Amino acid sequence: MNTNSTHFRLSHKILDEAFALSQAPDSNLYLAISQKSVRLGVVDLKRNKFVVLEDYELLTVFSAQQVAEQLRLIAKSSAILKHRGWHGIRVLISNQNFTLVPETLFEPAHQADYLRLHSELDPQQDEVLAYRHADLEAVNIFSVPAVILQAVEEITHHKPVLYLHQTSALIRSLLHQTGRSRERRLYLFVEQHYVTITVISKSGLEFCNIFQYLGPEDFIYFVIFVMQEQKMDPEAETITVLGDITHDSALFSMLQKYVRHIRFGKKPADVAYSYKFDDIFEHRYFELYSIHLCD
Repeated sequence: MNTNSTHFRLSHKILDEAFALSQAPDSNLYLAISQKSVRLGVVDLKRNKFVVLEDYELLTVFSAQQVAEQLRLIAKSSAILKHRGWHGIRVLISNQNFTLVPETLFEPAHQADYLRLHSELDPQQDEVLAYRHADLEAVNIFSVPAVILQAVEEITHHKPVLYLHQTSALIRSLLHQTGRSRERRLYLFVEQHYVTITVISKSGLEFCNIFQYLGPEDFIYFVIFVMQEQKMDPEAETITVLGDITHDSALFSMLQKYVRHIRFGKKPADVAYSYKFDDIFEHRYFELYSIHLCD
């Protein structure tokens, strides 16, 4: 693959006509980066409203180096990413390399050691970062390929950036949504070939992990496995699904065969959305919207 060639397509774009780049100093820029997509959003802080969304699908991209090169090419084609004057920039990283550690046990000098217990790290290629969850009294430790960090620094013109793992955004948003509910709830955040399964109860976060699946059979295996481990009954529990899954997908059809009660989640309520977002399924882009709740 020639990394200087375009291997992405803009699959969705929203631009509120009331927004102009001159408002960037009063707006935040959010980026969600995975091996399958680069998504960006803009929130007008004065109105506390999402006003821009761009979703770039990455095609025949198989390595962190290729993701980084496509990110640079996307930045050249997007007026949003070309702009320099944002109030704040937050970048979400999607991968399986993360672990949550109680804050009382966390020592920054050893964060790579914590993560190495759960993930394969290459010290020559991976940078280890951390994000503190004040509401959980925990720290999410995660890795980012150095080539992607370098690309982000270039396209953001070396401005300060808050990095977080995708699970941090999901956890923060789901905890906020459930509030003080006494029910244990299981959530599925679906991506292409990955599903994040989270269990939340009145006591807070009980379970969170990311599983790689090849097809619907793998997908349902992990869902049922976690439900059994968590002593949750597929006949009685309600599963909430979020992300890249639709009513007519093979994944949803498989889920319906094994789980009686399924519902689609809603986007975070503590931020407004331009009317142009009304045509998007509520449960889609949940990870991008949830970045707004992280600081």
